[in-house]
Amino acid sequence: MKSQNRVINAGFLALAVGVAFGAGYASRASQYPTQWRWPETAGAKTQLTRTANGNIMVSQSSAKPAPSRAYKPDLRPYETLDEVRRAIKENYVQTKVSDTEITYGAIRGMLRSLGDRYTRFMTPEDYNEFLVSNKGEFTGIGARIDIKDDYEGSAQARPLGASRPYIVEPMQGGPAEKAGIKRGDVILAINGRSTADMGEDAVISTIRGNRGTVVKLKIERRISDPKIVRDVKYNVFDLDLKRDVIELHPVKLEWLPGDIAWLRLDEFNEKTDAEFSAALRKVKAGNLGKPAQGLILDMRSNPGGLLTSAVDVGSRFINSGPIVITKERGGAMRPYNAKASHFLGVKTPIVVLVDGYSASAAEIITGALKDKKLATVVGEPTFGKASVQVLVDLKNGGALVITTAKYLTPLKHDISDKGITPDVLIKASAEDEKSGRGAQLQKAVDVLRNRNNAALVAAKAD
Repeated sequence: MKSQNRVINAGFLALAVGVAFGAGYASRASQYPTQWRWPETAGAKTQLTRTANGNIMVSQSSAKPAPSRAYKPDLRPYETLDEVRRAIKENYVQTKVSDTEITYGAIRGMLRSLGDRYTRFMTPEDYNEFLVSNKGEFTGIGARIDIKDDYEGSAQARPLGASRPYIVEPMQGGPAEKAGIKRGDVILAINGRSTADMGEDAVISTIRGNRGTVVKLKIERRISDPKIVRDVKYNVFDLDLKRDVIELHPVKLEWLPGDIAWLRLDEFNEKTDAEFSAALRKVKAGNLGKPAQGLILDMRSNPGGLLTSAVDVGSRFINSGPIVITKERGGAMRPYNAKASHFLGVKTPIVVLVDGYSASAAEIITGALKDKKLATVVGEPTFGKASVQVLVDLKNGGALVITTAKYLTPLKHDISDKGITPDVLIKASAEDEKSGRGAQLQKAVDVLRNRNNAALVAAKAD
């Protein structure tokens, strides 16, 4: 099959649904292949057996010793897969069993066996939603969503240990923000359906819908006293949100007092580089005729996105050498070098602002600027998502997202699962959580002002 591959680098999670047999089935030997029939004798009688986990199994016993079961150790795995599918179709208690759902469950189980949460399957519906979101416009509630693995939370979040979606950040002016949804809120149910072990794509496709329609969310919010480590409570509440058209503008520029440019970069989609280059040209031109005294590149809560977009953005600051290095299967190293034609030559001091939600492509830019000593990194350690995925189109309209490489910073630092540690560590304040204008932003401003003051003193000394 000739498939079209697209390279992406995004903070996605792979959730799998497996198919399993439990105790509680009746033996009907005539319906099963020889290699797994139970023995039948004239003297056999039905016996109810309680298993260790409390389930009841209908079995047969005989006064005669049971002969050894015949089996085929060389049976091809896909033959066994089809065998299981047929057994489910013919014997499962519910008569309406979807071949499509069984197949999708098997695919997810296969991918889960790889042990990589970023490798996943997208149904045709999920894939369409993904492509739409990368175009920079969709209909939904206006929130970035990710998955918490093994989330325990309150009693209402049971089953304990299941994964749950949570809000990375509500988008400014969207229905989620207007309804009071906050960063870190966990979604327990969507339209009455539990989100336990629901994959990210399924969450997103369920939340999205036609403009003007309503989606019902059950939200769990953690409330803790910072003075008492173990004092954690949860507020669970329902929200009805009216879906609206969300137009994504990943880049926002604002001038702070002292002619400091605050450039927020929310994600890396198909619009990012064009908007980013336009904003960076404005920074170079200065504020109302005054040159910029510093640039704060704010990538807090940036979940990443397209690898190609990250290389384009990085090339605005770097004119040669690698932006990122990928380590591919077999151990081969592949550098993604800066594009000289994209270089804008920004000379003002730069601070990169990050947090624990800064991931993937955001970490590529952070790592490149830090390694090349072009910026001071301020904030909290980043997420630590250092893998590259390829999109493989499927004939049914769906796609596989498959991890094909790990990436390293230009100096070959591996940030997998540990992230990038800022040069200046500072936790987010309540105002940072609300508007981004709290202690972290102020620290970034202070770093730039101190650097400018030091440069001024040095110039006078000369």
